[in-house]
Amino acid sequence: MVTRFFVGIVFMVLGMAATAAAELDLDKEVLIIPDTHNEQPYIWHVQRNPRGYELVLPDSPMKAGEEQPYVFKILSPSGVPKGDVHVFIADDDLHTYAHRKAERTGDDYRFAYKAPGPGKYRLEVVFETLQGWVDLGKNIKIGGHTAAGAEYKLPGDEDYHVKIKLIPKKAYAEHVVTFLYEILYKGKPLKGLEKMDGFDMQVAAWDEDLKDFIYVTPKQNLGGPEVAVSIVFMRPGKHAVFAEFRHNGIIRRIDTVVFVNAEPRSGGIENLRPAD
Repeated sequence: MVTRFFVGIVFMVLGMAATAAAELDLDKEVLIIPDTHNEQPYIWHVQRNPRGYELVLPDSPMKAGEEQPYVFKILSPSGVPKGDVHVFIADDDLHTYAHRKAERTGDDYRFAYKAPGPGKYRLEVVFETLQGWVDLGKNIKIGGHTAAGAEYKLPGDEDYHVKIKLIPKKAYAEHVVTFLYEILYKGKPLKGLEKMDGFDMQVAAWDEDLKDFIYVTPKQNLGGPEVAVSIVFMRPGKHAVFAEFRHNGIIRRIDTVVFVNAEPRSGGIENLRPAD
């Protein structure tokens, strides 16, 4: 069961040299914050709609306002995916988000989804092969009517509070930026995060043009209350970031927006001269 809530964002820069660390608990475990230029281990190396792959959706109309099964096929030159098939869904203005794991039935994959309203949506079907990650993206149109109570909150949402530190304070394209999530439950640090596919958190992000999609998980999974997720955005501009964590059997979501700056020009600041 998934519920959604919004959080206030606290951005601050932590002083750091090549790496910085945030103390996690009394056992002195630490989360390592990578240097902003150490981008290679944090780039999501993925093939987007590679040649030979095809995402086949049914011709039957997709309707909003009711939960219904979505069935699709993956045509590929290398056979079936070697692991889970993740499905990420967003509307074209990034106000709606969902993450499902598709179940395989014969040659088909299926998942259930209740679109909150009609309109244009973006579908990202993500999986690993022996050659690496593949992302099959497709724009779809959903008809029907707006679902009643589509944006409700589940009981207990008010017990959670999440602070986010962005390290460094400004994000730049093709550089590492780390989202440090601090999760509180009933005013106390939450140390009992339940793993999702072995991870404390799963994060998806799109740019506002729905061209730069990223799926990322933490490098360290220590169970909370802090979770560090490092991302390399490849395009400047606004990006919507959707983080999911699970506690007491319920998946909850944190929605944020970050502006990614273009990479600064080399030698810009050192070329400045004081006025005469």
